[in-house]
Amino acid sequence: MSRRLLSLWLPQWRTTLWQKRHPQGDPALPLVLYGREGQSRKIVAANEAALRRGVQPGQFLAMARSLVPDLQAEAVSPGQDLKALHKLAEWCRCFSPLVAVDPPDGLWVDTTGCAHLFGDEQAMLEAVKNRLAERGHTVRAALAETAGAAHALARYGQKALNVVTQGETAQALAFLPVEALRLDAEERDRLRTLGITRIADLCEVPRAALTRRFGTQPARQLDFALGRQKEPLRFEQPVVALQVTRHLVEPIGTAENIAHVMQVLTEEAAALLQQKGLGARRVDLFCQRVDEGVQAIRIGTSEPVNDPSRLLLLLQERIETIDPGFGIESMSLQVELAERQASAMAGGDLAGLSQEVGKEGLGVLAERLRNRPGLQGVYYLGETHAPFPERGQQRLAVPSSLRGVSLWPRPTRLFAPPRPIALPELGEDDSPHRFVWQGRALSVCGADGPERLHGAWWQQADQAGAIRDYWIVEIESGERFWLFRQGDGVHRWSGDGAWFVHGMF
Repeated sequence: MSRRLLSLWLPQWRTTLWQKRHPQGDPALPLVLYGREGQSRKIVAANEAALRRGVQPGQFLAMARSLVPDLQAEAVSPGQDLKALHKLAEWCRCFSPLVAVDPPDGLWVDTTGCAHLFGDEQAMLEAVKNRLAERGHTVRAALAETAGAAHALARYGQKALNVVTQGETAQALAFLPVEALRLDAEERDRLRTLGITRIADLCEVPRAALTRRFGTQPARQLDFALGRQKEPLRFEQPVVALQVTRHLVEPIGTAENIAHVMQVLTEEAAALLQQKGLGARRVDLFCQRVDEGVQAIRIGTSEPVNDPSRLLLLLQERIETIDPGFGIESMSLQVELAERQASAMAGGDLAGLSQEVGKEGLGVLAERLRNRPGLQGVYYLGETHAPFPERGQQRLAVPSSLRGVSLWPRPTRLFAPPRPIALPELGEDDSPHRFVWQGRALSVCGADGPERLHGAWWQQADQAGAIRDYWIVEIESGERFWLFRQGDGVHRWSGDGAWFVHGMF
């Protein structure tokens, strides 16, 4: 299987982050972020409103203010932005186990063997775009055989989402400008002086003459983009529940040997999971080749699993997607997502959780189907990442094991719309102590919160600044309610202070 690399470019990354850190700001107003260059201040990022009025990154701030008198200018925070980019890379592991940052506003994702989980590569790009849009980010994406080609098409391609099929890289890059090869300004200017404006023009220059006149950088970047040289990418190390590794005395390359090492790894990982009372939900297998390439496969389970035979079966069905190259010298099994397993589920027992279909339960059948390439008919209701719960579900074709776990529990019964209640009696910490529900005055014996949710200002303008503070409260009879206050209780712009019951546990 040929390598597939996805480049994600977030053109509004820095201004979007600033807006999230300052939710009271109006996203419709022109905003720029500036950095210092000597004694001058230069613009490094501008939001859509500023771009529409002629402001461009690289301009001096004084010039931009002459164009837009009401321009809001803030100092850029490169350290905070880079830290947020690493967090986004960690979040992007829901698409692939191999993710690398591409500062200041991009990511690389090795999607080799992952597209079938979404249907196909185009569907995967749509899923990436939609899920990042739910987080407030505009994205351009390109999928190709090389990191350089993907990077160039994401930033200079005609379409927001580009998929380059195998063998068409040179054709896809031909009419892009030479700037797409990540050359510095001096190299670009020298090339343009000689009439070399497109990548196709650069390809026609003899290699010896190109290197002699312009040095090694243009030729090397061209080789990276066309796949003539391997471009090193440093992928982020994930935070995993547990990891087991085997370094092999001799490199292996046959399916039988790979399956044997898989068995050793799954038995060790399953034993560790059983000791902790956990079950795996998402498992990644990394195969380190002698040429320093990495082959990764991912499996997901329909429920927490610590049965080694069940995990091994899912992994062995993906052996055909592993390209051993000249040999695999080490293999690592990482349980990236694990959940607490009920006693009835220990050892893979599915009794009471699903009916048997032949020799396999529904859970086993569903996970085997979803882990096979090309299957699109199995779906689940998953979260949309919208902050308000009534918009929190959508039909997804991705295994539930690819979702993150919420830090706060959600009620089993959700009221849509939320049910209004009178203002509760509050304690010193603003937690509800007593409230009226369906004509009954209920006393709270325990409360947990608040969990603060912010409105999706990037989707709906009327939610700019909107806040909800949620509390999980338990009354004396043992019933648990999910209450929220509309607003932070201090600022009128955040909400009117009304209280609601949104669900019951």
